[in-house]
Amino acid sequence: MPSLETVEGLISEVEEWYERVRTIRQKMTCVERGSDPYQDLLSQLWVELEWLKMKAEVTAEAIDEYQESLPEDE
Repeated sequence: MPSLETVEGLISEVEEWYERVRTIRQKMTCVERGSDPYQDLLSQLWVELEWLKMKAEVTAEAIDEYQESLPEDE
């Protein structure tokens, strides 16, 4: 069972990866759509989204495990 601190740490990692995605998206608005720099950023975005997806899945599982470990109200 993950602790609340572990869950919060995982949530922070998801936020960090979200910021990485957001930064790339901002850069994409500054280059010509379809250009080589745009395509490079699109590739970087794909990589960061894959990491974000993985982090989000692990975090969701940890939250679920944490919540299941809590005592139930009677």
